[in-house]
Amino acid sequence: MKKRILWNDIKGNRLLAVTTWLFMGISAFMFALTCFLFVSLLSSVDTLMEKAQTPDFLQMHTGEVSEAELVRFAEENHRVQKYQTLYFLNLENRSITMNGHSLAEGTQDNGVCVQSGSFDYLLDLENEIIRVSDGEIYVPVCYRQKYDLAVGKTVQIGENSFLIAGFLRDSQMNSMMASSKRFLVSSSDYERLKAAGSEEYLIEFLLQEGADINAFATEYTEAGLPSNGPAITKPLIRMMNALSDGLMILVILLVSVVLLLISMLCIRFTLLTQLEADRKEIGMLKAIGTSKGDIRQLYYLKFLALSGLGAVTGLLLAFVAQRFLSAQIQELYGASENGLMGFLTAFAGVALTEGILLLSVRRTLKRTEKVSAVEALTGRQGERKSEKGRLLSPQHLIVVLVIGLGIFMMIFPQNLLSTISSPRFVTYMGIGNGEIRLDLRQTDDIAGKTKQVEKLLAEDKEVERSVTLQTASCRVVLPDGTYTNLQVEQGSHTTFPVTYAEGEAPKEKNEIALSYLCANELGVSLGDELLLSIEETPQEYIICGIYSDITNGGKTAKAVYLPGDGPVIWSVFYVSLREGVEKNQWLSEYERILSESGISAKAVDIQEYVADTYGQTIREIRMAAWVAVAAAGLVMFVVVVLFTRLLVAKDRMDISLRKAIGFTGEDIKRGYFRGYLPVLLSGILLGMLSGNLLGEKLAGVLLKMLGATGFRFLIDYKTVGVCIPVLAVITVFCAILLGLKEIKNIRAFECCMGKE
Repeated sequence: MKKRILWNDIKGNRLLAVTTWLFMGISAFMFALTCFLFVSLLSSVDTLMEKAQTPDFLQMHTGEVSEAELVRFAEENHRVQKYQTLYFLNLENRSITMNGHSLAEGTQDNGVCVQSGSFDYLLDLENEIIRVSDGEIYVPVCYRQKYDLAVGKTVQIGENSFLIAGFLRDSQMNSMMASSKRFLVSSSDYERLKAAGSEEYLIEFLLQEGADINAFATEYTEAGLPSNGPAITKPLIRMMNALSDGLMILVILLVSVVLLLISMLCIRFTLLTQLEADRKEIGMLKAIGTSKGDIRQLYYLKFLALSGLGAVTGLLLAFVAQRFLSAQIQELYGASENGLMGFLTAFAGVALTEGILLLSVRRTLKRTEKVSAVEALTGRQGERKSEKGRLLSPQHLIVVLVIGLGIFMMIFPQNLLSTISSPRFVTYMGIGNGEIRLDLRQTDDIAGKTKQVEKLLAEDKEVERSVTLQTASCRVVLPDGTYTNLQVEQGSHTTFPVTYAEGEAPKEKNEIALSYLCANELGVSLGDELLLSIEETPQEYIICGIYSDITNGGKTAKAVYLPGDGPVIWSVFYVSLREGVEKNQWLSEYERILSESGISAKAVDIQEYVADTYGQTIREIRMAAWVAVAAAGLVMFVVVVLFTRLLVAKDRMDISLRKAIGFTGEDIKRGYFRGYLPVLLSGILLGMLSGNLLGEKLAGVLLKMLGATGFRFLIDYKTVGVCIPVLAVITVFCAILLGLKEIKNIRAFECCMGKE
C-alpha cells in the first residue's frame, strides 16, 4: 500500500521529484569525485615515494665534501638507516635541446645524474627502477607532453646526442613546483658530460621508522657537516608533490560544500511547497486518525528512495569522471594501487552527503506535526495575508541564497586562478616583484662574479632599477643552546619587496625578517630577538617582518647586512627595464654577454617563471573553475525555473482574473520580471561580497599550508565584476522565461468557474 502511494506521489509531482533527484545526485557526484581524486592523489604519491625510497632528509651542497666525516656521522647516529651522496651535474639550459625544442627559455634547473645504488631511485612509467645503457637518456615525465616527446627521439646536450629510451618519475622533483629536474644517463655518459656543467652534491639520509626528522636535522647542523644549500625533508617533498593537483581537489571540495548547502535549501523549498499543496490532505489524514509518525514516514520514504537513486547516479558519474580528471595524476605519479580504498571513501562521502540531506528533510517534515486537522481543512488565508507586504517572501529569500551561493561558486575559483596566474603572485613565494631575475649559483668565486654582474647592470642604460641579494648560511642559537642552520639573504629588500604578512622589510642593520615557516618552526614572532652566530660571533637581530616563502624549503630570512666575510651560497639579481625595452631581446643579449664574460647565470622572465612553475596547477584550477561555472549556472537555472513554475501555479487564479479584466500575458510576465529584480540584485551582491571577501580568507587557509601567508586576491575585475554577473543575469532571465511559459495556458474564464 505504501509503495503504491509513494509511486503515485512521485508520478503526480514529477517536477518536484526530478528536482530533488537532481540535487541529491549532483551533491553525491561532487563529494564522490573529490574522494576519488583525493585518494588517487595521495595513494599515487605515496606509492611512488615508497617504491623510489625517497630520503627522509636531503641536504643540497655546492663545494667540497668530506666523505669520511659524513660516513662517520651516519654510522654513529642511531636514527640513520641508510646514507648516500649522489652527484647532480647542473647544465646550462641553452645547452639542452629536446626534439628540436631548446630549454634556453626554461625556468627549471636541469641536469643529469646516474641511477642511485641504495635508495632515491628514479623510476620508469611502470614505477620500476630504471637501468640505462650508454647513449640513452631518460627524460622527466613532466616534459613529455610539454615538448611533444616520444621514445626514439633525440636529446642534444652540447655536442653530445642521446636517444630517449623512456621517461622517468622522480619522487623528489616530479612536481613543476620543484625548481630542479634530473635527466638519467649511464655512468660513462655522465663522466663524458662533466666538463659541460657544474657539479653539486645531494647528501641523503634514510632514517629509521618513527625517527624525528627535525631532531635529526638539528644533529646534522650541530655536527658542522656540509650545508651550502637548502635542506629538504620528506614531508616537504610529499607536500610539494601533492600540492599542484591538491589545489584543484581542494577547489572541487569547496564547490561540493557550496553545492550541498544549495541542495539543502532547494530540497527544503520543494518539500515546503509540497507540504503547502498537500495541506488539506494532511488535515484529512489527521482527521481520520492517521498518526504524525505515519504521515511523516509517507513523505520520508519518497525522499529516501530519491536519495538512493541520487547516490547511485552520483557515484557512477564520479567513477567515470575521475578517470579523466586523474589522468594528469597518473602521468606524474603512476596509477593508484588503492582503488578499493578510493571506492570505499567515495561511498562514505556519498553516504555522508545523503545523510545530511535526509536529516534536513526529517527536520523540515516536523512542520507537519504542528498543523492541526481543523487548521489544515479551513485553509491558509491567514498565512497569505501575513506574507503580503514583505519585500521578499521566505521562498524569495531561498532563491536569493541560491543565486548568491552560485555566484560564490563561480567567483572563488576564478579569483584563485587570476591570483596564481598573476606575475605578482611570486611575492607570496619569497621572490621580489621585479620583471627579471638572474640567479648566480653552482660556480666558482661567486662573490667576484657577483661584483661583475653588478657592474654590468649598473652600466646598462636599458635597466631602470636593479638590486643584488646574496645568500649566506648562518647559525641560529636556540634557547636551549643548540643550533640550527638558517639561509639569510642580505641586501636591500625594499626595492623589489615580497609580500609581508606582518611587519615590513628590514631597513636597519640589526633587523631581520623571517619566512612564515621559519618563524613557526623557531617559535618566534614580530618584535622578538633572534641570536645569530656569524663566524662564531653572536649577533642580536630584531624580527621586523614575517613574509611568505615557498622557495628553498620555505625556511629563509632577509637582512640588510651580515657582518664578516662568510661564504656566499648564491646571488640573486632583480631587474626592472626601462619603458619600451623588449624583454626577450634583452634577456637573449644579456645571456650572451654573461657567457662571453665566463659567468654562468640563469636569467628568467618572472612572468614566464610563474607560468612554468604553476602551469600544471593553473590548467587544473582553470578546469575546476569551468566546472564550477557550469554547475552553478545549471543549479541557478533549475532553481529559478522550479520556483517560477510553482509561483505561477500558486497564482493561477489571480493570473486568470487579470486576464479577465484585460491584462495580456506579456503584461503579467513583466510584473513577474519586476518582482525578480530585487531577488536577482540581492543574490548578485551577496555572491560577489562572499566570493571576494570570504573566498579570500578560504584561499588564504589553503595557501598557508604551503607557507604562503598574508594572502590577498589579485582580482580580474573584468571577469568577476562584469562577465560573471552578466552570465548570472542571462541565466536567471532565461529560467524565468521558461518558468513563465505556463501563463499562456491559463484562461480568463478559470476564475469565474472557480477551478484551475
